[in-house]
Amino acid sequence: MTVQNRLREYHFEIRHVLVLFIIVVVFQTALSFINNQSTNHIFQQAMDYYRRDSAERVADLTTTALELLIEQGRVDGEVNTANADDAIQSLDKLMSQQTLQRNVDEVYLLVTQGDSVLALSQGQDIYNLYLGGGVEGAINGDSTPLNAISYFETNRQFVLGSEQVISSLEGDNTFHVLVPFYDRGEIAGATYMRVTPDIAGFLELIESAYNQSGILFTGLILMGFMAMFFIYSYTAKERDLVQQQLFDQSSKQLREQVEHQKESLFTKRIYHTHHKAEKVMGFIKEDLRTLNNDNLDDTRYRVTKYANFVSRVIYDMKSYDPPIHVIRNPLFRTDINEVIKFIVDNIFQRVYREGKTNAVNIELDLAENLPTVQVNEYVVWEIIEPLIQNSIDHNSEISLTIILRTSMPDEHTLLIEIQDNGKGFPEEFLDVDADGVKAVFKELVSTKDTDQNSGYGCYLAQEISRRCGWQVSAHNVKEGGACFTIQAKVG
Repeated sequence: MTVQNRLREYHFEIRHVLVLFIIVVVFQTALSFINNQSTNHIFQQAMDYYRRDSAERVADLTTTALELLIEQGRVDGEVNTANADDAIQSLDKLMSQQTLQRNVDEVYLLVTQGDSVLALSQGQDIYNLYLGGGVEGAINGDSTPLNAISYFETNRQFVLGSEQVISSLEGDNTFHVLVPFYDRGEIAGATYMRVTPDIAGFLELIESAYNQSGILFTGLILMGFMAMFFIYSYTAKERDLVQQQLFDQSSKQLREQVEHQKESLFTKRIYHTHHKAEKVMGFIKEDLRTLNNDNLDDTRYRVTKYANFVSRVIYDMKSYDPPIHVIRNPLFRTDINEVIKFIVDNIFQRVYREGKTNAVNIELDLAENLPTVQVNEYVVWEIIEPLIQNSIDHNSEISLTIILRTSMPDEHTLLIEIQDNGKGFPEEFLDVDADGVKAVFKELVSTKDTDQNSGYGCYLAQEISRRCGWQVSAHNVKEGGACFTIQAKVG
């Protein structure tokens, strides 16, 4: 299969788009976090280098300016006292302007005097030391910055020995810087500066640019998903339309199939009931031929029942889907025992009596005081009669005994059993399908091969029972033979 054909096999739903969106958002969030962390790490390293370099450059330039101012105060190696005030003013400006900047916190010129260290921050003190009265004139120099002196003492050997700039970081932002100070070509001390580089504006600029890029990228993703959503909405609308048309077509075909099944069931039911009606009409004719004064009441009772059954058959021919109220209705008060007795005495005993055909012995074990059921008695007739006939038809080669039994296992269940001493059901007839129906009640299931209309009796009994709200089952008994069981709800 080609890639195009493979893609056509997949149908994307809105949940697929949502899952894809969530995945992209999660990955984008993770990518942004990783990128932000790595960028911050690189940026932090760059800023550390920049801040350290900036602090060292400021300190170095300040030291160089001091050296130049002091050298300018000498002419041919001698102190030029004519410009003393200008020199002091220049030194004051140099030292004070540094501290006026936002980045520089302290500036001291640290010089060694024997074992002691002087910290000078005033132009007058520096002038006195190098251009004025010598050491004695610098005794009043600023000696209060103990942190600067302590830092110089700690790094004194390195600064004076290597003559290199040294710096260290305090906290996250503050740098302590020492720059070697030279006088007449010899190292005389160091310039100390405490610098806190201010890069807030620079950080804000970078963060703003990064946020703008993130917003732009997020907007592009959102626009892409909006486009995907609109495309999906259009395709989903077309798909739903096609599915609706397919559903309508399937519904139509299903309705036609159901109607066909109902018509088929109706045809089979009419065939069987018509066959029974023909037999009943024969009984009516026989009773009318033998009618006399002695059997008038019995004959009238039987003929009335026969005629009602034929009327029921004719009514069933009107529709393959009769209304449920003509099958079960609170107005019906059917005595199950009476129906069973009439079927046995006036149907089966008239057909299978001694001398006419193979004898069939039908025994009754009917419980007394059974409640009536709210089902039409001729519908009950249509359920029980084919089950009895089934036992007879499948055991024609033996002398058969059938026991009809009624009982009440509980106050809401009436049980009807049709048991024979025949050969029983084949095991495959008792297999249960996914709907819980045994094979013996399936259409066209029969052990008779000669009759093309066989296999409908048990099937119709089960279908009619279902419409009554009853349950029909079948099993083999241990003593031998088969048994049909009908469970009817009462009350």
